[in-house]
Amino acid sequence: MQMGFSQRQNQNQNQRMAQTQTMRLNQRQIQSLRLLSLGTEELVEEIGRFSERNPALEVEGAESAGDVGVEKSHGFDGFSDYEKYSSSSGRDDESDMFQAALESNADDRETLSEHLLHQLFSMDISEEKREYCRRLIENLDGNGFHILAVESIFKGMSRAFMEKCLDIVQRLDPVGTCCANYEESLFVQAKIASEEMRVPKAALFILNGRFEMLNPPQVQKITRKVNRYIESQRGLKFANESQKTEALPNAFSEEDIADALTFIKSLDPFPARNFGWSKANFVTPDVRVEKIPVAESDDGDVPFRVVIEKERIPVLRLSESYERFSQKMNSIPEDERSEKQKAEANFSRDAIQSARVFIDSVNFRESTLARAASEIVKRQLPFFQNGPRFLSPLKQKDIAEALGVDVSTISRMANEKFLSCDWGTFGFGYFFTNAVNDETVRNQKTSGLSGGGSAPVSKEGVKFEIAKLLEEHRNDKKQLSDQKISDILMERGIKVARRTVAKYRLELNIDSSYSR
Repeated sequence: MQMGFSQRQNQNQNQRMAQTQTMRLNQRQIQSLRLLSLGTEELVEEIGRFSERNPALEVEGAESAGDVGVEKSHGFDGFSDYEKYSSSSGRDDESDMFQAALESNADDRETLSEHLLHQLFSMDISEEKREYCRRLIENLDGNGFHILAVESIFKGMSRAFMEKCLDIVQRLDPVGTCCANYEESLFVQAKIASEEMRVPKAALFILNGRFEMLNPPQVQKITRKVNRYIESQRGLKFANESQKTEALPNAFSEEDIADALTFIKSLDPFPARNFGWSKANFVTPDVRVEKIPVAESDDGDVPFRVVIEKERIPVLRLSESYERFSQKMNSIPEDERSEKQKAEANFSRDAIQSARVFIDSVNFRESTLARAASEIVKRQLPFFQNGPRFLSPLKQKDIAEALGVDVSTISRMANEKFLSCDWGTFGFGYFFTNAVNDETVRNQKTSGLSGGGSAPVSKEGVKFEIAKLLEEHRNDKKQLSDQKISDILMERGIKVARRTVAKYRLELNIDSSYSR
């Protein structure tokens, strides 16, 4: 009878241990997935909050909540950590006072977004243009430059429509915001100014992608550089794309360059500098994709490397002093411990276990990001080589299968994560797009969208081709019908039905052939 009771007791104990292990596993998975869904800024804040609650975690080498650029470690030399970390302390009050002091000195100037939106909403433009201009404005950083690549905002819209919206915002006061950088801003300011006043031709020529010629800012040296460049370009047998749209000027005199330099100095490279700062307009890329120099590349198929941005994420480790403290508490025989020592032993053991799980979860987030980004680069190689026009069809399921994880993991990973590359900064979700048709023609003559073969063509790539076709035939007496567009695309190796062309044309905000 006693043996049966003992067996049942052991069985029940084993079941409880199994349930506890399963619960811990689930908690570990839940925390890993939760951290995976956080953006960089949110992760840094979460690390700060966790380290405040858990003395077993040490934070070093990056900004964290309450500790900026300073190592955060805990010394445990005999005082009661259980009491310190399980009860409220005066630090909460100090933190509230510090936050109140910050808020009392807040920047109360009108923000750039507020200033631009006020002007936008008073303009007589279509609702669609107003909506996309609003998105552009809300995508500006404190300098008035793009945060995310403009193409990601206008995904599915025509380039002509995108340029109209850009022009609207760039002309708002202050002129020259909504640009990629200060060089583009200076060129936009000069181009708009040239519509109402005389702007030195040399200034427009230099600011149009040749800003490096101004270094050093000495008239004689700039003149030599500019004229040498013009002479060398005239000697080329074949002009590149930029020179087809811009006629080369005659040589400039030193007086021309001096006038240009004076004019350029009158422009403001940071036109948004006098406005208040909005914390909402801030994006930290989680991943950087950079080209690998040919000499370093050992894989000719993927000449890019994926770099996880770690500058903002602290280095995490277990506190050695707290581990020693926990070992000391747990080394005391249980029947010899006081109630206080029992509580401290349990608390320290749980704190160390919790810190280990947290560190593992942060590492899981980093490795998943790196693996997913590498797979995206491999599958979207034409995009990274040639730009947004070459975006290929890709589903989250494809990445999940390649990584051997659930689709929900990739979905969480793509949430609020950003990737920077030569073409700008994009949300991870930008790279997931449907195929137009699983049956594409092998003979891809001129589109280059899928690099030949029978790979599916992305919806965005077909839209780009439709917009490009209509732009090429814009001045034709008889405008291209949807059926004619479908036929031309077929000749280029892209099989798209007439109804699909009509659908995409409407999404591009382009009228039918009868209305054009």
